[in-house]
Amino acid sequence: MKGPKSRAVWPAHIPRWFHPLLQWWWPGTQWATEASQAVHLTFDDGPHPEITPWVLDQLQAHQMTATFFVLGAAAQSHSDVIKLTIAQGHAVGGHTMNHEHGWHTDTAAYVQSAKTSMGVGHDGRSLFRPPFGKITRTQCLALLPYAQIVMWDVLSGDYAVNGNRGEEIVLRRLKRHTRPGSIVVFHDNEKCGATIKKVLPEYLLWLQQKGWTSTHLEAKVSAHD
Repeated sequence: MKGPKSRAVWPAHIPRWFHPLLQWWWPGTQWATEASQAVHLTFDDGPHPEITPWVLDQLQAHQMTATFFVLGAAAQSHSDVIKLTIAQGHAVGGHTMNHEHGWHTDTAAYVQSAKTSMGVGHDGRSLFRPPFGKITRTQCLALLPYAQIVMWDVLSGDYAVNGNRGEEIVLRRLKRHTRPGSIVVFHDNEKCGATIKKVLPEYLLWLQQKGWTSTHLEAKVSAHD
C-alpha cells in the first residue's frame, strides 16, 4: 500500500500538526526535530565531484554541518568526496543505489538497494531517505531494523526552478517555512547545481542572522529492534 494521497506531489512545507498522521502510516519516519536553535540541512542525489565539494566549502565557512543522502552508485564512483564529507563532520545516509522509486519497485529489490546504499553492516543502523519521498508502508516496515528513515518538513524546490527569478522564489519559500528543528531538502546534483550556488550562501547567512545553525542528523535506536 502506498499511502495517503498516493498520487500527490509533496508540498513545499509539511506542517508539524500533520506529522503524527504521516508517522502512523510510515512508522519510525522523521519529519522534523525538537531542536531549539538549529535546523537540519540535507542534500540528496550526490555525491557530485564539483557541486558537493562546493557545498562543503559553504557549510565549513559558516561552521555548519549537514546530512548527505547519497546514491550508492555515485558514492562508489566518487568515494573521495564521501571521505571528505565525513572528514568535515557531516553525516552520510543512503538514497538507494540508482534513485529507485519505491512505488514502482518490488519491495525486496527496493530494500536491498536501500541497504546497499547505506553500507549496512559497517556502522550499525544508518540514515536513509527514499527518492522522491515515495516509499510504501511495507518497504518502510522492512527497513526499520536497519534505517532511520528521514523525510522533511521543508522542500526547497531547487529542482523546479523556472524563469529568471526562480532562485528568488526558492529563497523566499525557504525563509517563509524554516523553523528551528526543520529538516530542509536541497539537491547536490548536476540539475540543481546552478540554483543552490545562488541560493545556499544567502540562506546560510540568513540562518546565522536568525541566530540559528545547521546540525547533521543521527540515526536513532529503533523501537522495533
